[in-house]
Amino acid sequence: MDITVIGAGGAVGRVLTQLIISEQLLDREQHLLLLGNPTGLSRRHLPGFSVDLLDAYAGLCPHIHVEFDSTAIRGDLIVMAAGKTFPADISHASSNRDMLAQENAPVFEHYASQLARYGHGHEIVICVSNPNELAVAIFAKHLGPKRVIGMGAFLDSQRFKKEIAISLGISRQRIHAFMLGEHGLNMVPLWSGVHIYGFTEEQLSEVFLKIRQQCPLDQLFSEVARVREKATGLISAGKISECYEMVSQYPPDIRAIIKPFITHFSGAKTAVGTAKATLKLLQAITMGHDTLIAGQVRTEGAFYGIDSTIGLPFIIGNKGVENIVELPIVEEEEEMLQQCAQHVNQKLQPFL
Repeated sequence: MDITVIGAGGAVGRVLTQLIISEQLLDREQHLLLLGNPTGLSRRHLPGFSVDLLDAYAGLCPHIHVEFDSTAIRGDLIVMAAGKTFPADISHASSNRDMLAQENAPVFEHYASQLARYGHGHEIVICVSNPNELAVAIFAKHLGPKRVIGMGAFLDSQRFKKEIAISLGISRQRIHAFMLGEHGLNMVPLWSGVHIYGFTEEQLSEVFLKIRQQCPLDQLFSEVARVREKATGLISAGKISECYEMVSQYPPDIRAIIKPFITHFSGAKTAVGTAKATLKLLQAITMGHDTLIAGQVRTEGAFYGIDSTIGLPFIIGNKGVENIVELPIVEEEEEMLQQCAQHVNQKLQPFL
C-alpha cells in the first residue's frame, strides 16, 4: 500500500516519515509521497530531507517522491499532518485546540476536496492535525465516514494504558483500555472496560480502588482543569521536573490527560509519541485483518445514539472503519460521552 504524508515537513510528519522507512512499513517497490506546503518552509526543507533519508536508509527506502502540488496526491493511505500547531510558549496555555480551527479549517477543506477530486476513491485517511474532530469531520464530508480516522483517541488510549501500567509496575502490553471523547482535555476514560492480563475481576476491583484514588468519574473534567492550572504555574516558573512530579501523584486518567500538556509547553512537544502511535495505526491497517481500536470517527447514532465526530471504539480493516462497536459502558461514561458529543457539535457547526 502506497502512502502519502501531507505536511511531511512538519514536526510529526518528519518523524513519521523516518519511522515508516526505518520500521520497513513499505517495501522497496512501494511509494512514499512527501507532500509539502508550496509557500512554507517545507519548500526548502523537503528536498534535502528526502536526500538525507536516502543517505540513512539506502537499503530500505521505498520510492520517495517530493511534491508541493496537492493535485499530485496519490496513495492508499493518506496521513493528514498539515496545519498550524500551538507555539510551545506557556503564555498560550490558556488556549486550546479550538483556536486552531479558524486557520486549519481551510487547510482541511483544500486537501479533502483535492483528494476527493483526484484520488482513486479507496484511500484511507488518518488525521493527525488538530482540532482532530474538525479534520475528521471535514474529510468525512468529502470522502465518507468509513474512510476517515482521527488519531486522537488512539493516541490517548495508548497514553492511558501506559499510565495504568506505570501505576501497577507492569508492561503496557498486558492492558486493554480505551480513552474516548474529545481529543484534548475533554477525554473520557472507560474504566468499566479496562482489563489486564493475569488479573481476576476481584483483583481488578481492588487495584482500581487503589490507583483511582476514589476520584469520581463525574468530577474528572473539573479536576483536570484544576490540575492544569497548577501545572501552568509550575511551567511558567520553569519548574518542569517539579511539574511532572506533581502530576505523578494523581490517578492514571488525569496523568494521561495532563502529561502531554506539560510536554508540549516544556518545549519538547509531542511529535515522537504522536508519530509512533500513527505508525502503529498504519501497521494495524496494513496487516490486513480487522482490529478493535479507538479513534475519532463520524457517527450518526451508531454508539448510544451519538450523532457527532468524537473518539469511539470501532473495527478497523484495510477498507477503513468496518463498524463502530457499542461496548457496554456505565451510566457515568455514557453521560460524559453525550456531553462531549454536544460540545464538539457546537464547535463543528460553523465549519460544516
